[in-house]
Amino acid sequence: MGSAVVSPAYDTSIVPPVIRSRVLRNAISVRFMSRLLNPLRLLAREDKGLNGVQVSFCVDMVFEHLFPESLLERKHWTAFVLAVIYSTLGIIIARLLFPANSGIVSVVFVSIFLIPYFSTILKEDEERELVAKKLSFWKMFKLNTDAIKIYFFIFIGIYLTYMLYSFIAPALGYDIGRVFREQVSLEGVRGGADFSAATFLGIVGNNWWVLLACFLVALVAGDGAIFFVAWNASAWGTIFGYRAIMAGTVDGYTALGSLAIIILTTLPHFLLEGGAYLLAAIAGGVISDEMDKMDEVRSFAIFLVVAAGLYALLYAMLYAVMGPGFSLTIAAMLLALGMLWALRFVFDDPDDGAVFHYNYLLFVAAIGIFIVGAVVETYVLYNATGLQHVYFAAQIAGG
Repeated sequence: MGSAVVSPAYDTSIVPPVIRSRVLRNAISVRFMSRLLNPLRLLAREDKGLNGVQVSFCVDMVFEHLFPESLLERKHWTAFVLAVIYSTLGIIIARLLFPANSGIVSVVFVSIFLIPYFSTILKEDEERELVAKKLSFWKMFKLNTDAIKIYFFIFIGIYLTYMLYSFIAPALGYDIGRVFREQVSLEGVRGGADFSAATFLGIVGNNWWVLLACFLVALVAGDGAIFFVAWNASAWGTIFGYRAIMAGTVDGYTALGSLAIIILTTLPHFLLEGGAYLLAAIAGGVISDEMDKMDEVRSFAIFLVVAAGLYALLYAMLYAVMGPGFSLTIAAMLLALGMLWALRFVFDDPDDGAVFHYNYLLFVAAIGIFIVGAVVETYVLYNATGLQHVYFAAQIAGG
């Protein structure tokens, strides 16, 4: 019998607090994605000889050398190529190892592949903001344009890759409803003659929680928010490709023409809402990386537990008084912003506080962009005649 290997005990007191806290945050991010993946791993067939996590790490090591972070910063468009490659690999690996849940597992793999890049980008953003702590909001925003562009190209790459594969899957003999079951399950066709307040409220009410989740997951797990970003990109791409294919089965419509109409018509609100998710993830991730002292990490953990409980209690009270509706959504937003603003007291260093203030405002800006995107989406759904016809044809074909 082999003896167990015992790791030597190191004296962590000699490690600087900054390094220890960063190691802790990186460990949190890895554990976040690992815990997300563990339940899905059980769904794989027992006769598979490969381990999904091992495959993902091997792929990650290879492409980190082919696409280093420095290349992405010099040539932002390479992030698009990287996203296309990782999305393709994620779909293939998930389909081979987890065929019953390949839709969501593929997004998990894509997220794991991208985590090293996001971690480096967020750290560099934090360092730039510390140097430029006395600059205005807009000047600090310009310092982050590289990160925003990289995130944007990655988001677009995932979106178009899932759209492409959902569009060509039937021609290759695959059922979209099986390959991307989780994404297609979100399908819901809307449209009408007039601007509907109910539709707008539904879009804001549902997507607000996604936006808040992007920020909070990034705040807690740093680059863990990439999962929500990748999931939304994959869902949009899959559903749009699926609608085009379904509409193409109806007389008078072609799949390619329907896809062109969908892409062009939905582009404005897609960019606005997708951009809001990216800004929320960047803001939360930079604040998370700013907690570089162990006392700040402990204070944040206590704050998070207290704030979550208090928010749940106050939200329940507001729901009982207001009931569901737009007023409740606005109240939930203001309540969340108020509690997040109190997070500034976690930072003792004025420089850290300045970085927090900027990224808090960045999250507020993300909310504003998100609301504008919801208005545009509602207007498009009820006024774009060509899009309405395509959606109606897709609805007929889907029964």
